[in-house]
Amino acid sequence: MTVAPEGAADAGGLLATVTQFGRLTGVAVFATLFGTLFLNRVESLGVFGAYTSAEALLACMFALAGTAAVGAVSGLVLRRR
Repeated sequence: MTVAPEGAADAGGLLATVTQFGRLTGVAVFATLFGTLFLNRVESLGVFGAYTSAEALLACMFALAGTAAVGAVSGLVLRRR
């Protein structure tokens, strides 16, 4: 995709805004996932099925890896078009 020289500043600003929004959303989603998994353990100490911090971190890492894989595949598919 190309942008005319007179629209370059607007396109750059839009790209920066979308990038920052993506980072904000990603941090919020995965912090919520980790917090939910870990804080459920704190509230229910000793209950079967409660997560330790390491298990919550592992679940978040798998979620992040899956999200990265989906992003990489979709980027490759879009690039080939």
